[in-house]
Amino acid sequence: MNLFDITPVRMEDAQGAWLPGFLRALLLRTQFSHSRARALGWRGLRPSLAFGESWTCRLQGRPGIFGLLFEGEEATPEGVRGRFSLHLFPNPEEPRAELLPLDAAVTTQRQDYWDLVREFPSRDETRSAFRLGVLDLAAEADGRSLSLSLSALSRRRLFSAKGLEWPPGSGNLLVNQGGLESDLPAFGPALAFFRVLASTVTHVLGLPPRARSLEKLPGWVHWRGSGEVQRRNDAAVHLLRLRLDYAPAADALPSGRQPWDRCHDPAWFEARDPGGRENLPELLVLTGFLGSGKTSLLRRFVEHCLQRDRFVAVIQNEIGAVGLDGKLLEQDSQVLEMDEGCVCCSLSGQLQKGLARILKRYRPDVAVLEMSGLANPKNLLAELRELRDLVRRGPLVAVAEAPGLEELLHGSEVARDQLAAADVIVLNKRDLLEPDGAERARAAAASANSRALVLEAAHGDIPFGLLHDPALSREGLAWDDLLPHFHEHGTHAAEGFAARTLMLDAPVPAEALGPALERAAARAFRVKGIVDVLGEECPVLVQAVAGRLETSPLRGHARPERFLVCIGRDLPEDFAVELARDLDAGRG
Repeated sequence: MNLFDITPVRMEDAQGAWLPGFLRALLLRTQFSHSRARALGWRGLRPSLAFGESWTCRLQGRPGIFGLLFEGEEATPEGVRGRFSLHLFPNPEEPRAELLPLDAAVTTQRQDYWDLVREFPSRDETRSAFRLGVLDLAAEADGRSLSLSLSALSRRRLFSAKGLEWPPGSGNLLVNQGGLESDLPAFGPALAFFRVLASTVTHVLGLPPRARSLEKLPGWVHWRGSGEVQRRNDAAVHLLRLRLDYAPAADALPSGRQPWDRCHDPAWFEARDPGGRENLPELLVLTGFLGSGKTSLLRRFVEHCLQRDRFVAVIQNEIGAVGLDGKLLEQDSQVLEMDEGCVCCSLSGQLQKGLARILKRYRPDVAVLEMSGLANPKNLLAELRELRDLVRRGPLVAVAEAPGLEELLHGSEVARDQLAAADVIVLNKRDLLEPDGAERARAAAASANSRALVLEAAHGDIPFGLLHDPALSREGLAWDDLLPHFHEHGTHAAEGFAARTLMLDAPVPAEALGPALERAAARAFRVKGIVDVLGEECPVLVQAVAGRLETSPLRGHARPERFLVCIGRDLPEDFAVELARDLDAGRG
C-alpha cells in the first residue's frame, strides 16, 4: 500500500491542502469505467472547484443528491488530517423533504432548488440546513497508512422554543411552543454514503481495513429561539463515530467482523475487482419485421439510458450493402454496423468479435443487438452462446407493426418466430388503428406468444424502465444455457426476400424522386436511405413500408454516403438499375 501510487504529489510539495487532491484522484480512478463505478455504488459524481473543493453525487438505490465539502486540513505529528462536511439534498417529492426545518423544506420547492444544490458550498440555506455529519480523512507522511471516519448524530432534531406560525402573523401554529419542528435520521443516510466511499477506498488500495471501530457518544438537539439556534444535550440522541484504518497487509489485524459489521454487510471487506458476472453489461436483443419501428424505439431507449447516466453500445445488422439506422443513432451511442447479410446466417463469427471490440473500448452499461428486419432470432443461438463471457442475458424485445399484423404472421415464418422468441412484444403504430383493429392485433400477438409481456406504443415510446425489471422474463431465447441446438428455423432467403442497394453519387431532381420512390415502394416491402435533392440545403431521409412513403429533411447529418436500400420478395437482380433509371429521368 502506497498512497503516492494514487497521487504522485507528496504532502510537502502540495500547493495548499493535500487531502482534497488525494480524494479527487482516488474517486476519479473508479469513474472511468461506468460498470465499475456502479458496482461500487456510484450513480454519478460531479467535482467542483468553483466554491471550494466540493463534490455532488448520486448513489445507486438512494434518492436525492449527496454533497461533500472540504472544510480544512491541519498538520499532525504523523502527517495530515482533513475534515469534510457531508450533506444530503432530498428530491422535492420525497417524504424527507417534508420533515426538514421549514426554511429548508421551502427551499426544496423552489424552481431553482437544483441550481442551489450545485452551488451549495456558497449558500447558507443549503450548506447548513441539509448537513448530515462530518467525514475525517487522515494520512501518514510516508503514504503507508490512511484512516477514514464518519461522525454523525443518530437523528437531527430541531425544537422551536416559541412555536412556528405560518403564514407569519396568521395565528396558525404549525408547531406549538417547545414543539418539534424537524426530526430526521442523520447517521443512517450518512452511512449509505460512507459505505460507498469506503468500498471505493478498499478497491483502489487493494486491501481491506486493518481495524474498525464504532463509538457511541452523548448527542444533542437544537433549539430555535428568538435569536440564534442553541445546542442542548439530549439523552435520546447519540453521536456515532465509525472509523476504518488502512495499512499494509503485513500490519493487518485479524479481520473478524464485529456485530455491527454483519448488520450492515459492508462492502469494504472485499478488495477484489467489482467486476463479477453480475456486473457485466446486459445484452438486449431487439428484433422485429421490416418497417416495424425498431430504430425509433431504439433511439428512445438510448435517450432513456443517457438520462440515467447509462452508456449504450449498439450493434446493428443490415441486410443491405450499407446501413441506414446506425447513421441515425451514432451521435447518441457507440454503434457498430455489420452490413450485407443477417447476423444469424451469412455473418456467422463476426458478432462475438465485434461485441468484444466495442466492450473493450467503450465499457458500456448496456449492449443492444438490433437484428435486421428479416433475421430469425431462433437461428441466433449458436452466435449468442459465444457471448456468455462478455454479457449477461437481457430480454428479447420484438417490435411488431400493429396494422396488418394478422396478415404478416400468416405469410411469414420469420415474423412468427420473431414474436414467439420474445420476452416483450411491442405493438407499435397503435395510433393508426381503431379499437377493433387494436384488439385483433393483441389477439394475433397472443396467438404467436402467450408468455410475453405485450405493450402498445406509438412511435416506439414505451415505459423503458420495465426492460430493467429483474422480474421480467428472459426465457424467450435461452442462449446462455449449454444445451446444443441443431434445428434450423425459417430464413428470409427461404421466403424469397432479398435486398437491392443503389449507391448515389449525385443529387436527384426533386420532380423525379417522388414518382421513382412510389414505383419502388409498390414492389419492395421496405425502402430506406439518404438522398441529396437538387435545390435542397440538407439531405433527405427516405422511409417506405408496405407502400407508405415518407420523406423528411435530415438536418445536421455529416456522413457522405447517399444510397437507397430496397428489400422485398422476388426482387429482380436489376431492381437497383431500374430505380437508377427512374431517378435519372428527371435530369436535363
